Amino acid sequence: MFFNRYRAAGNDYNECVARGSCSTSPEIRALQEVILIFLRQIAFYELKLEEINASYFENKDTVVEGVLALIAAKEYTNDQTLEIVSKIYSKMLYARKEYLNFCTENNLKCEDLKLTLKLNPKMTLTDIIQSGEKAFLARYKKISLQQKNLYEILIMVIKSICTNLIRLKEFNKFDDEAYKEILKGLNMLNYLHTSAEKIKDKIDKLALIDISLIDMLEASQKEHFGDLKRKLVSQSTTPGKAILVSGTNLQNLYDVLKKSKDLDIDIYTHADLLIGHAFSAMEEFPHLKGHYGSCFGNCVLDFATFPGAILLTKNTYPNMEYLYRGKLFSAEDISPKGVIHITDEDYSPLFEAAMEAKGFSHGREVEAVEVGYDREETINNLTKICDRLKSGDIEHLFIIGLSDKSDAQEEYFKKLYKLMPQKSFVITFSYHFNTENELYINLVNNLPEAYNILKEIFIQIPISSDKVSLFFTKCDANSISNIINLSNMSAKHIFLAQCPPYVVNPNILSTLKNLYRILPTSTPQKDIEIITGKNSD
Repeated sequence: MFFNRYRAAGNDYNECVARGSCSTSPEIRALQEVILIFLRQIAFYELKLEEINASYFENKDTVVEGVLALIAAKEYTNDQTLEIVSKIYSKMLYARKEYLNFCTENNLKCEDLKLTLKLNPKMTLTDIIQSGEKAFLARYKKISLQQKNLYEILIMVIKSICTNLIRLKEFNKFDDEAYKEILKGLNMLNYLHTSAEKIKDKIDKLALIDISLIDMLEASQKEHFGDLKRKLVSQSTTPGKAILVSGTNLQNLYDVLKKSKDLDIDIYTHADLLIGHAFSAMEEFPHLKGHYGSCFGNCVLDFATFPGAILLTKNTYPNMEYLYRGKLFSAEDISPKGVIHITDEDYSPLFEAAMEAKGFSHGREVEAVEVGYDREETINNLTKICDRLKSGDIEHLFIIGLSDKSDAQEEYFKKLYKLMPQKSFVITFSYHFNTENELYINLVNNLPEAYNILKEIFIQIPISSDKVSLFFTKCDANSISNIINLSNMSAKHIFLAQCPPYVVNPNILSTLKNLYRILPTSTPQKDIEIITGKNSD
């Protein structure tokens, strides 16, 4: 699935079809470079203040959200982008001033950074983009291709950590040590001649920290929403007023359910929030009716056909407000253009819009879907599978990771299943074909729970076993970070789905392959040959 990027007449935003990735245009890349310049300078001054015992670290939100803005830059309007850039720039200038003043007042020798980019109130977004383009070209002319690729991988891992820190923030938690390591990673970008070995060491350390954040997320989910259970979720609709909650933010879903429990409004989940139904805490809300749409093919259709109000949470990228003006809401700090902003956890505008909408006039019957898992039963099944692997009854174990689903990957795994050697078994979190040699665990892209299952597997069999092959089907920062960690733990066969060049640069994939033994998927037949040791290449 890919985002289609196009410019509508009279509008100043990039529109992307949900659940994919837009092509990174030169303008967006330049904006990302501008944001990155100011973030790495903030990191420099915060670390300098900490070195001289003038502990600062007042810019946690600015840095973490700024890193995430690198991912979402294509989603913002000109005004929103200017606001983000200006905020980060102002925070950087203030941190620099604090550091230099402290040094002057205490007669300390200061180390200052040359300001490679200066903004003024008269600068337009076009001016900033042009400055970013110059800075980007100037920077990468001074370093080798390997350093450039390693810096890009470093940024991807930092993005993954910041994504997980934002998710932890949903549970009012944070990890100061992880944040400090983010600052060190960003600060490394200030020094163009850092050796490849040192950059790789920093990448490896950050990837390991990222796993600890995933563990914290898994514990936090259970603490707030109870245990996961196996749940049969209705995909049917019933007559009445309705709200659709789309994305990944479980806390937003819970808040909407809690605050609407006395209203005559039905709540439906969308996209990855399907997994919300499996948490025990959600059982107290009978007005959580079910799940609507798929979003794996086309979120436009889901949003267009839903006859109520829609709340967009993290990881939803609609920017289709000219079609749905007045029915899209968001509680994020910066909402897409035309989307109504929910502030101070006041969801009353969302509820009012739902009551004013026509709602479902009649119900529609759709087959239910099963999500979640029975933990005790699943652990027992995993133990049996691992015992069979140890005894030789299973010779090849295939583990297929989380996925946003695509027709091309569906076809790839369908063929892979058919070509698997005898005595093979599959544990899958996404693509499945109801075969006897398969254990399907539907966690709907809930990374903390999926990683928890992987830990259970590798408690019983060594991760370095050449009988185990792992398939990653998402090309996001979380996947790259997790792959690096698994590689450093000596996993033998790690396959990454073919990533479009505008999602992950081919040069970066080449570096990942060389340094971390990551194998891009090719054809099912060739990949099976690699796994079985019968590759003729």
